[in-house]
Amino acid sequence: MNLRLSARLLLLLPLLPHLALAKPPVLPGQLLFQKNCVRCHGANGQKGANGAANITKSNLNAFGRTYLVTNGLGKMPAFGKKLTPAEVEQVVAYSLTLK
Repeated sequence: MNLRLSARLLLLLPLLPHLALAKPPVLPGQLLFQKNCVRCHGANGQKGANGAANITKSNLNAFGRTYLVTNGLGKMPAFGKKLTPAEVEQVVAYSLTLK
């Protein structure tokens, strides 16, 4: 039995380099974040251009971020007319992954 398993694993060895080079999956909201938020917040949320907050240090929860993305505040523009509620939710969920 172990010999069969070992033989099957050996058949998978040629695939390992391809698996190692595979790109991580794009998270929902990530493309929207890149399109709408990176200019000021940066790809990792830490840029802070144009007075943008460092998202990684924000203490806003999903509710607060949803309000802020939808309505804007100060220099932060409102995206409520540009993004659907589902897209806002995706951007917010992605922003919460940035650490």
